[in-house]
Amino acid sequence: MNAIKTRRVNISRPAYPCPLCGELSKRHAHGHRSLREIGVDGPVLVEVTYSKHFCETCRKHFSVPMDHLAVPSGRFTNRVRWTAVDLVIKSAMTLDKAALRMRQKYFVNVPPTTIHDWVRDAMAAMRVTRAY
Repeated sequence: MNAIKTRRVNISRPAYPCPLCGELSKRHAHGHRSLREIGVDGPVLVEVTYSKHFCETCRKHFSVPMDHLAVPSGRFTNRVRWTAVDLVIKSAMTLDKAALRMRQKYFVNVPPTTIHDWVRDAMAAMRVTRAY
Protein backbone atom coordinates (compact mmCIF):
# COMPACT_ATOMS: atom_id res chain seq x y z
CA MET A 1 0.00 0.00 0.00
CA ASN A 2 1.17 3.53 -0.76
CA ALA A 3 2.17 5.90 2.01
CA ILE A 4 -0.23 8.74 2.79
CA LYS A 5 0.97 12.07 1.41
CA THR A 6 0.16 15.15 3.44
CA ARG A 7 -0.49 18.58 1.95
CA ARG A 8 -0.59 21.49 4.34
CA VAL A 9 -2.85 24.46 3.61
CA ASN A 10 -2.87 27.61 5.74
CA ILE A 11 -5.92 29.85 5.40
CA SER A 12 -5.34 31.61 8.72
CA ARG A 13 -5.71 35.41 8.68
CA PRO A 14 -4.71 37.96 11.35
CA ALA A 15 -8.10 39.67 10.94
CA TYR A 16 -11.28 38.77 9.06
CA PRO A 17 -14.69 40.48 8.59
CA CYS A 18 -17.50 39.20 10.81
CA PRO A 19 -20.11 37.32 8.72
CA LEU A 20 -22.93 38.98 10.70
CA CYS A 21 -21.95 42.65 10.87
CA GLY A 22 -18.88 42.97 8.64
CA GLU A 23 -16.69 44.35 11.45
CA LEU A 24 -13.02 43.41 11.05
CA SER A 25 -12.27 40.96 13.87
CA LYS A 26 -8.88 39.90 15.19
CA ARG A 27 -7.78 36.29 15.31
CA HIS A 28 -7.89 34.75 18.77
CA ALA A 29 -6.93 31.14 17.97
CA HIS A 30 -6.01 28.64 15.26
CA GLY A 31 -7.94 25.54 14.29
CA HIS A 32 -6.88 22.43 12.42
CA ARG A 33 -8.87 20.18 10.14
CA SER A 34 -7.97 17.05 8.15
CA LEU A 35 -9.59 16.34 4.78
CA ARG A 36 -9.26 13.35 2.49
CA GLU A 37 -8.30 14.31 -1.06
CA ILE A 38 -8.02 12.57 -4.43
CA GLY A 39 -4.61 11.10 -5.07
CA VAL A 40 -3.13 10.01 -8.39
CA ASP A 41 -0.39 7.76 -7.03
CA GLY A 42 -1.54 7.27 -3.45
CA PRO A 43 -3.75 8.60 -0.68
CA VAL A 44 -3.58 12.32 0.14
CA LEU A 45 -4.51 14.03 3.39
CA VAL A 46 -4.99 17.80 3.39
CA GLU A 47 -4.14 19.38 6.75
CA VAL A 48 -5.87 22.78 6.94
CA THR A 49 -4.88 25.43 9.47
CA TYR A 50 -7.51 28.12 9.80
CA SER A 51 -8.06 31.12 12.05
CA LYS A 52 -10.77 31.54 14.66
CA HIS A 53 -12.04 35.04 15.33
CA PHE A 54 -14.19 36.87 17.86
CA CYS A 55 -16.34 39.84 16.88
CA GLU A 56 -16.40 42.47 19.64
CA THR A 57 -19.53 44.07 18.12
CA CYS A 58 -21.70 40.92 17.82
CA ARG A 59 -19.96 39.04 20.64
CA LYS A 60 -19.83 35.96 18.39
CA HIS A 61 -17.07 33.49 17.54
CA PHE A 62 -16.53 32.48 13.91
CA SER A 63 -13.92 30.83 11.72
CA VAL A 64 -12.52 31.78 8.34
CA PRO A 65 -14.82 30.11 5.79
CA MET A 66 -13.42 27.19 3.86
CA ASP A 67 -16.32 26.32 1.55
CA HIS A 68 -13.86 26.42 -1.36
CA LEU A 69 -12.19 23.34 0.19
CA ALA A 70 -15.01 21.35 1.81
CA VAL A 71 -18.50 21.55 3.24
CA PRO A 72 -18.78 22.40 6.95
CA SER A 73 -17.93 19.38 9.13
CA GLY A 74 -17.11 17.33 6.01
CA ARG A 75 -14.24 14.84 5.98
CA PHE A 76 -13.64 14.98 2.22
CA THR A 77 -12.65 17.81 -0.13
CA ASN A 78 -15.15 19.19 -2.62
CA ARG A 79 -13.14 17.56 -5.41
CA VAL A 80 -13.79 14.13 -3.87
CA ARG A 81 -17.53 14.92 -3.64
CA TRP A 82 -17.74 16.19 -7.24
CA THR A 83 -15.81 13.23 -8.62
CA ALA A 84 -17.98 10.67 -6.84
CA VAL A 85 -21.18 12.42 -7.89
CA ASP A 86 -19.97 12.59 -11.51
CA LEU A 87 -19.28 8.86 -11.49
CA VAL A 88 -22.87 8.15 -10.46
CA ILE A 89 -24.70 10.80 -12.50
CA LYS A 90 -22.60 11.19 -15.67
CA SER A 91 -21.09 7.71 -15.88
CA ALA A 92 -24.23 5.96 -14.59
CA MET A 93 -22.33 3.84 -12.07
CA THR A 94 -24.00 2.18 -9.12
CA LEU A 95 -23.08 3.49 -5.68
CA ASP A 96 -20.98 0.39 -4.95
CA LYS A 97 -19.10 0.67 -8.26
CA ALA A 98 -18.49 4.37 -7.71
CA ALA A 99 -17.13 3.65 -4.21
CA LEU A 100 -14.87 0.94 -5.67
CA ARG A 101 -13.61 3.29 -8.42
CA MET A 102 -12.90 6.01 -5.86
CA ARG A 103 -10.89 3.51 -3.81
CA GLN A 104 -8.99 1.92 -6.71
CA LYS A 105 -8.31 4.89 -8.97
CA TYR A 106 -8.24 7.85 -6.56
CA PHE A 107 -7.18 6.18 -3.28
CA VAL A 108 -10.13 7.59 -1.31
CA ASN A 109 -12.35 5.27 0.70
CA VAL A 110 -15.86 6.73 0.49
CA PRO A 111 -18.78 4.63 1.77
CA PRO A 112 -21.60 4.10 -0.77
CA THR A 113 -24.06 5.66 1.69
CA THR A 114 -22.00 8.86 1.74
CA ILE A 115 -21.97 8.93 -2.06
CA HIS A 116 -25.75 8.45 -1.97
CA ASP A 117 -26.12 11.52 0.26
CA TRP A 118 -23.86 13.56 -2.05
CA VAL A 119 -25.86 12.52 -5.15
CA ARG A 120 -29.14 13.35 -3.39
CA ASP A 121 -27.79 16.80 -2.46
CA ALA A 122 -26.51 17.39 -6.00
CA MET A 123 -29.85 16.41 -7.52
CA ALA A 124 -31.71 18.72 -5.11
CA ALA A 125 -29.36 21.57 -6.02
CA MET A 126 -29.95 20.95 -9.73
CA ARG A 127 -33.72 21.07 -9.19
CA VAL A 128 -33.43 24.39 -7.33
CA THR A 129 -31.13 25.85 -10.01
CA ARG A 130 -33.46 24.84 -12.85
CA ALA A 131 -36.54 26.18 -11.06
CA TYR A 132 -35.38 29.76 -11.63
